[in-house]
Amino acid sequence: MADPTEEEQLKEKRLPISEHLEELRSRIIKSIIIVIGLFFINWFFKSRILDIIKKPHSITMKNLGLSQSLQVLSYQEGFYAYIKLCLITSVFMAYPVILFQVWRFVEAGLFKKERRYVKTFAPISYIAFVTGVLFGYYFLIPYGLQFLIKILGGGVQPMITMSQYISLVTMLTLALGVVFQLPLVMLFISKIGMLKAEDFIKWRLYAILIIFILAAVITPPDPFTQVMTALPMIILYEVGILAIRPSKKAVQRFGILLALGILLVYVVFLVFTLPTKANFLESTGSVKILPHANMNWQPLSSESKIHNGATLKTEKDSKASFLLKDGTYVMMDVNTKVRFVKSRNLDLIEGQILIAIKANDNPFMIAAKENVVTSNNSTINIKTSKYRVFVTVTKGEATVVANGQEKKIFEGRQLRFTTGGKPANINEVIEWAKEMQKKLKEQNKRSISL
Repeated sequence: MADPTEEEQLKEKRLPISEHLEELRSRIIKSIIIVIGLFFINWFFKSRILDIIKKPHSITMKNLGLSQSLQVLSYQEGFYAYIKLCLITSVFMAYPVILFQVWRFVEAGLFKKERRYVKTFAPISYIAFVTGVLFGYYFLIPYGLQFLIKILGGGVQPMITMSQYISLVTMLTLALGVVFQLPLVMLFISKIGMLKAEDFIKWRLYAILIIFILAAVITPPDPFTQVMTALPMIILYEVGILAIRPSKKAVQRFGILLALGILLVYVVFLVFTLPTKANFLESTGSVKILPHANMNWQPLSSESKIHNGATLKTEKDSKASFLLKDGTYVMMDVNTKVRFVKSRNLDLIEGQILIAIKANDNPFMIAAKENVVTSNNSTINIKTSKYRVFVTVTKGEATVVANGQEKKIFEGRQLRFTTGGKPANINEVIEWAKEMQKKLKEQNKRSISL
């Protein structure tokens, strides 16, 4: 008697529909018990989990000089938000167990070859899921949040609620975890004979359209995040085709898409990251900063980030010093306001600064009362009054463009814009700088002793 075929053996193993439903019920109950158990464990660590989830938000807000706090609009909102956070975290942690329960349920209905494919792809599937989650957490979400906050412009104070943020982060990360399994799904479908590489190639344009629609559904309603989600999905689609049939044309197409992706990442890094303009050194009294994306003055501290577009001001009882990224040293006197325009470019709005300019290929430019002072490798004191600007060069030389005229100022000379140049008392500027440095050191010693 001939041995039964694999198909006949499979038919013999099949259970009645009632027993299938009972087994499905058993698998679901086991998965729910695991999730509930993890939920109660996560509840004890909910604050720590929130800190981890909140990290992209904190980094974004810190870079923009904004408050890092999440808001709640009612007493119960925080409680419900924590329930949501712990539940989603539990599902994520239970994902391998849930996957195993699904596998145990469908295993009986698969042929031997199909079971072999599932056993091979299941671990890779989990790795792809985790990779997608990490991509969203470390790349897409931080840049997406920064884009969404920056387009608000000045005069708008963002108020991000705890519930909204948790929903946004978890939805994006989990969705990307699923999306990153696209090549495996395509390869599995091909291996079991449902579709071929030619079918995926023929449907490429439709797939791209569906990808953008899906990206619009799972991301916030902004083009940046949508494109940054859709592009990896398109690349993954090409990876799937390449895995099914690694032809030369498929490799070339994948290389082009990968190069475009890297270029886009580079552009995003340049445009949407905010490189620090200066490092705050020390101060006496209260010094405040006005970030580019906010219209409210905030206290300046050693942890504050000073970016292009930010404005610093000292009051009548405060002074400050900071070091620019190019090595230029700046000291602000009392009642002084300075704006960071761009690299090696400051705007002295009011008050007095002493600036020791570091030599560079590009000259340093300081605007004061619509007049421009340029110099390189020199030390300059600039003071503004109601109607006049005084420029004193204590080292090197400077060029001043005032009222349409260009004039040179050499070491030991002073230019008053309304009357031209005259000999300057260098000792007054030097004594002012020494006195300020002495007061700053005394203030720091008092702070340390306290």
